[in-house]
Amino acid sequence: MQRFIILWANYTNVIMAEISDDELEAMLERKPTVREAKVDDHALMVKALEHPVRRKIIKTIGVFGKNKAQLKKEVGVDDTILNFQIDFLMMGNYLKIEGENIRLNDRGLVLLSNI
Repeated sequence: MQRFIILWANYTNVIMAEISDDELEAMLERKPTVREAKVDDHALMVKALEHPVRRKIIKTIGVFGKNKAQLKKEVGVDDTILNFQIDFLMMGNYLKIEGENIRLNDRGLVLLSNI
């Protein structure tokens, strides 16, 4: 099976090169560079702060944390939305759950300082 990668393209021309399975696998397994990782991290941070409910959750949790019932009441959203937004912030490594308490970790405190 022949595989091709586009090296260059414009409206009238496309230059393609054949690549081997090994080259394709190496491309897929490549880890991001430090710069790429930093850019991705900043993009995730911006995405976390763009959403008004996430901003409100971060501000409500604050430095001391809240339990889920307090958070739901103060943010004023239903369980589904709250759980989705908490999951997003957990995946971004901005929150930690300590027993019943939801707290911002160091990365989450950086978000809080930017609101």
